[in-house]
Amino acid sequence: MDAYQTIETIKSALAERRHHGETVVPIELLEEYLDRLKQVGNLQSQEQQLQADEHLHQWNVEMVRSGIESGAQALRTCLLISGGSAAALLAFAGSAWSALKPEGIAALSQTMFYLSIAIFLTGIASSMAYLAQYFFAERLSWHKRAGGLCQWGACALVLAAYVLVFMAFMQAGDMLTMFKVVKLFPAS
Repeated sequence: MDAYQTIETIKSALAERRHHGETVVPIELLEEYLDRLKQVGNLQSQEQQLQADEHLHQWNVEMVRSGIESGAQALRTCLLISGGSAAALLAFAGSAWSALKPEGIAALSQTMFYLSIAIFLTGIASSMAYLAQYFFAERLSWHKRAGGLCQWGACALVLAAYVLVFMAFMQAGDMLTMFKVVKLFPAS
């Protein structure tokens, strides 16, 4: 409610009192009425209200922008960690696979499997993040719900990818104990 509407509301309340035969309004009642009016209405001018609305709109735009950027950064980080781990493991395996025991080879393959699935889940999460943004941009009633489901699905997939990377790291740690030990000097 702007100042003009506030004045009109007060005038109509006074006119109603005059209609009932009252010619004097006690100050206490007027103060009480103004307090109630202040709680009910927004006593800003129309220009102030427009500025407040514009500020709120800019805030919402920046929050959406930062949310999209944070999500993209999380996806890039997940892909970098899982892909980098797979590349490092492949480089390690290229030089060390012949020194591994058979169970070490199995652990190496299990580790690569975990990392491959993590990379795959990250790719699907990227697709779901794209779908979430698509649905949020559309204005049909069911799109907001679909966007929310895609958004939470992408978060769950990234979390699952991190769990798989952690499992791969644990498996790789166990794999380091599975080398064939060759003594440098024969026992005499």
